[in-house]
Amino acid sequence: MSILYFNITIIILWLLSALADYGQSCYVWQLKEYRLDRLRDYGSTLSGKKFFHSRLVFKRPLIYSALFLLLPLNLNLLNITLAVMLLIDLAYNLKAYLGRNLLHPKFTVKSAALIFISLIIEGILFLFFFNYYLILILLALRWFIFSAIAIIAKLPTYIAKLIYLKIAEKKLLKFNQLIIIGVTGSYGKTTVKNFLTQILSGKYKVIMTPENINTEIGIAKFIIKNNFSDYNIFAVEMGTYKIGEIAKICRMVKPKIGVLTAISEQHLALLGTIKNIQTAKYELLRSLPEDGLALTNSDNKYCREYLADLKCQIKTFGFNNEFNPNCLIKDAIAHENKIDFTVINNGQINISAPVIGVHNSLNIAPAILIGSFLNLTDQEIIKACDKLKLPPRVLQAYAYGKSLILDDSYNANPEGFSAALNVLAGYRGRKKIVITRGMLELGQSSRSWHEIIGKKIGQTADELIIISEDSASDLKKNAGDIKIIIEINPEKLLEIIKNFKSDNCVILLENRLPEKINHELKV
Repeated sequence: MSILYFNITIIILWLLSALADYGQSCYVWQLKEYRLDRLRDYGSTLSGKKFFHSRLVFKRPLIYSALFLLLPLNLNLLNITLAVMLLIDLAYNLKAYLGRNLLHPKFTVKSAALIFISLIIEGILFLFFFNYYLILILLALRWFIFSAIAIIAKLPTYIAKLIYLKIAEKKLLKFNQLIIIGVTGSYGKTTVKNFLTQILSGKYKVIMTPENINTEIGIAKFIIKNNFSDYNIFAVEMGTYKIGEIAKICRMVKPKIGVLTAISEQHLALLGTIKNIQTAKYELLRSLPEDGLALTNSDNKYCREYLADLKCQIKTFGFNNEFNPNCLIKDAIAHENKIDFTVINNGQINISAPVIGVHNSLNIAPAILIGSFLNLTDQEIIKACDKLKLPPRVLQAYAYGKSLILDDSYNANPEGFSAALNVLAGYRGRKKIVITRGMLELGQSSRSWHEIIGKKIGQTADELIIISEDSASDLKKNAGDIKIIIEINPEKLLEIIKNFKSDNCVILLENRLPEKINHELKV
C-alpha cells in the first residue's frame, strides 16, 4: 500500500507541476500571439533573455538532464530524487502563486486546448511507460513540448482562419448598404476609428471593431458574431506584423474608404525596414476601388510617397501648408481638458473638442474629411466634435487621491509618447512623474528612440519610474538629474504608487502596466 500511496502522491505532484509549467509556457506564447516572429523579437530583449535563461526553459532542464545522466540505476534513489524535485517544484510555484507572480494565460479555447493536449501527451507517455527516468526527461523538456505543440497547432489554426475569413467575407457581401471604412497606421488608428464612429453616428448607424481587435481572425470573428442589417457604416481597424496581412483583411471586408494615419518605425523589429512598414500599411489604400476615398497624413513623408499611384479619390490632412493638404489644421491650442483648432476644408470650420493634446487634431481631421464626403454639414461635424471622447487608456485624465493620472497606457510608440509628454509639460505647479516600461518592437532603432524620449522626459518631468529592465539603461542615459527609480517588482511598485495618492502631482502612464497597478489606480 505504501508504494500505491507514494505513486498517487507522485501523480498529484506531477499534475500540479505540469499545470504550472504549461500555464507559464502558454502565457509567453499567448503574449506573443503564438507567433514565432514576435517570440524571436522577445528573445532579443532583456526580459526575454531572462525568461529563456529561467528555471523553466534553461536551469531546470540542465539540472534534470544531469540527474538523468548521473543517477545510478537504483529505483529507490530515483523515486526519492523525483519526489524531492517535484516537492521543490510545488514550493517554488506556491511561493510564486502567493506572491501573485505565477504566470498564467488568459483563458481562451486555444490556450485551454494547448495546455490540455500538453498534459495528455505527457500523461500518456508517463502512464504508458510508468518510468520515473522518463518523468525526469519530460520535466526537463516541458517548454519545448509545449512550443512544439503550439507550432504544430498552427496548421489547423491556419485552416480554421481561412474558413473564418471566407465565412466573414460571404456574410458581408449580403449587406449592400454597408459602407466599410478601413483605418490603419503605425499609431493613432484606434483613436481615429473612435473619433470617426462618434462623428458619423450623428447621421448614420455606425458599428466598429471593438478596442484593439485589428487582426484578420479577430475581425472575422467580430463579423460572424454581429448582425449588420441595421447599420450604414462599418469602421474596421487594421493592424499588421508582416506584409500581406492588411491585404487579407481588405479582401475580406472590401473597404470603400481607407485612412492611413501615419507611418513610423513602430513594429520595425518584425517588419525589418521602414520600407516594409510602408508597403504593409499601403495595402489598405491600394485595395480601394476607383470610386473610393483614400485619406492620409500629408505631414508624413512615407504616407505621401505613393499617393500618385492610387486610382481612387485622395484627400490629405496635416499642419504643414507646404504639402497642400485638403484639410489644413491651423491655430491649434491645447487647454487642460479640451483643444481648439481651425480646419480649412472648402471653407473654414472652428472645432472645439473635449480631448487632451493638440496632436489629437490630426486624429479628428480625417473624420472631418470623411464626414464631408458622406454629406455631413459643417454644423453636424462641429456638434459631434463638441462631444468627442478618447478611447480607453489613451490620455484619459482622472483623479487619484490628490494626484491626477494621465493614463496613456495603450500607447507604445515614440510619436505618441512624445505627444503625451507635451501634454504633461502643460501642467504647472505640480510634480510631474512618468511611469513607463518603454516602447516595444522598435528593432535596431530601439536604443536611439529610448535615448531621445529619455532626454525629453528629463526636460519635462521631475521623476521617472521605469518598470522594465529592457529600456532602463537607454531611458536613463540622457534623462539628466531628475529622480529615477527602476522597479520591476509589481508589489514594490504598488507601494511606491500608493505614496503618490496624498501628493499634488501629475502621473503619466506610458505603455502596459501590471494589472494590480491598473486596479489600484482606478479604485
